[in-house]
Amino acid sequence: MEYLILSGVLLSAGALAIYYTHTQAYDRGIMDAVQMHREGRLHYNTYLDDNGDKMLNIEIDPMEEE
Repeated sequence: MEYLILSGVLLSAGALAIYYTHTQAYDRGIMDAVQMHREGRLHYNTYLDDNGDKMLNIEIDPMEEE
């Protein structure tokens, strides 16, 4: 019985850790994209693929050496 309780606790802790890490990574990615857009390094355009589905092409210029 203790094995099931311990497994449930560890599974819940792992799920919370994954959720928190995903949220942090998503927020960081959005902030990075906004910063690259402001610096003029982020370029994107939309196009239709062979099936007529709308696609997004993203290009990121490299950082300038300081």
